[in-house]
Amino acid sequence: MSKAYQLQNIFFAFGVLCKLTVYDGDSVNTLNRAKTRVQELEKNDSFDEPAAIGYAAQEVKRIFAQDGVTQATIKLGDTIINMGKTRRIGVRDPFSNKEQNFAYLDVNEKSIVTLYRNELKDTVSGRRSNVESVTLIGSDAVLLYKMCFIVIGYMLNEALALLNGSGYEAIVVTKDERVFTTSGLSRERQIVA
Repeated sequence: MSKAYQLQNIFFAFGVLCKLTVYDGDSVNTLNRAKTRVQELEKNDSFDEPAAIGYAAQEVKRIFAQDGVTQATIKLGDTIINMGKTRRIGVRDPFSNKEQNFAYLDVNEKSIVTLYRNELKDTVSGRRSNVESVTLIGSDAVLLYKMCFIVIGYMLNEALALLNGSGYEAIVVTKDERVFTTSGLSRERQIVA
């Protein structure tokens, strides 16, 4: 379907800009139900904070699939789920004050979660880490969110050792602005800088 027929719903939740884009189906009611569900989850205090946005994104995907949507992009801040055909997704530069992308990933039925050091509370493991941001690619946004919180606390060599062979692909940016990827991602040549 051409971009002229896409439907979008843009709103704030969890303190981030949320953008739901549907490319197929009769989707106005679906978009409204998805937005309402995200806002309900935002008010739920029982959530594990690191995984709340990932869970909300997974819930939107469930609603879309339930309503027959096969082509969509779910973006809740730096958590993105792509449904359907391959789309190019930007990864925000952790050192830019603007919304500039420094890399792009071509993904099909995947989730992408990016976590930036400045979004974390100061922790003991965070102080010894030289990782500025981590972007993980996989199938479950909740697990990706939790894994990002773990990885960003490690030194680069430990982070890459943890990620290689884990089933996740990753882009890791260090405090000195160097960019590293897991072996599978660089082999697939998915990054366009």
